[in-house]
Amino acid sequence: MDDSMGLAAVTEIGAELPGLWEAVAAEGLDLATAERMVRERVLAIGARLLEAAVAARGTGKAGPRLACRCGGEARFARYRAKEVQTLVGWITIRRAAYACARCGQGQCPLDATLGLARDSLSPGVRRLACRFGAQLPFAGAADDLAEAAAVRLSASTVRTVTEAVGAQREAGVAAEIAAAWTGGLPPAEETTAERLYVAMDGVRILGTAGGGREVKVGVVMPVRQTAGGERREAASYAAGLEPAASFGRRLALEAHRRGLEDAVAVAVLGDGAEWIWALAAEHFPHATQIVDWFHASERVWELGRTLWGQETAETTAWVEQQLARLAQGQATTLAREWQALPCRGEAVAVRDAQVTYFTNQAPRMAYDRYRAAGWDIGSGIVEGACKHLIGAREKGPGMRWSDAGAQTVAAVRVLLFNDQWDSYDLAA
Repeated sequence: MDDSMGLAAVTEIGAELPGLWEAVAAEGLDLATAERMVRERVLAIGARLLEAAVAARGTGKAGPRLACRCGGEARFARYRAKEVQTLVGWITIRRAAYACARCGQGQCPLDATLGLARDSLSPGVRRLACRFGAQLPFAGAADDLAEAAAVRLSASTVRTVTEAVGAQREAGVAAEIAAAWTGGLPPAEETTAERLYVAMDGVRILGTAGGGREVKVGVVMPVRQTAGGERREAASYAAGLEPAASFGRRLALEAHRRGLEDAVAVAVLGDGAEWIWALAAEHFPHATQIVDWFHASERVWELGRTLWGQETAETTAWVEQQLARLAQGQATTLAREWQALPCRGEAVAVRDAQVTYFTNQAPRMAYDRYRAAGWDIGSGIVEGACKHLIGAREKGPGMRWSDAGAQTVAAVRVLLFNDQWDSYDLAA
């Protein structure tokens, strides 16, 4: 490393500081102007220091020849300058460039060393743009990025970066799933839990053609026994705009990471959708299956309003009585009694739908036993996940998503929600 370049930059910058001090300390200067002035000058100083530091590391030249990915030989051609947007501003990097006569492709070894891609963004800018783009509409993300970090990108660039990182993450997840199902599961990351909750649901978003597309969402939450009682650990998430079979493996791998195999007891909660119980049987065969209480009670209310009218005293009294019995585990008895209720017109279809639903789901509605065993009977954790993990970002006004776009953004949001973002290597 050439230290003389750094010393020259530091000396030059040091000579400017007294002038900055005089400007900032000027009498009558308001704070807003002063802080803006300091920020702009500090960023400019940072860019010059960074540029000098990168230059001091050399150009990446490693002799006259390098091996090429095609199997041929790349020869040194010339030095090429690259303008790079960093978190402290634009800098210029001088790199040794090599060209391969066999495939016609070129390479700059320094780019790989510095983590630079083909675009003009530094790793830090790419990371920040992706984080903003995963949490806000792309245009809003670009505006907030400029305001908060003085990094000015177009909405399309924020989108490209976010989706590229999400695609990289998706490829990594696919590789992890394939490896787990062919070579065996990796070691679990967490210790034994007293209980492990797994909840599943789906949330619909609009596709590019305007039709609905379902993103399947899963939540895993360990509960550990401590001296002070049970302690609920932070929930973690999985999300996939994909068939149920593929999503099942995605969620099963996340549950494994959280200690599925060593958990003392496991429960799967859902709203009664057939795909949920099929995945529960395949990936969590020993789990207690529980139909979400809120979903079941909403169906009772639907039947009550159909029979006795909207928000009438008769409806409230009837529904409360039914729910009290449902809480005692009488789903099968209730369904049998409802079948005998006299109905006309549209009410017949509503009654029959609920009779069929509660008859089929009765084995998963033993709420008295679940509560006696200490299980939660509501799947609020997954309903919240559908809303905050997916809905908050992908169900905004006017939003239309391609399958790939929706999934890549969801992949980044899962990293953020699972507290895995800080340790995720964007260059992997």
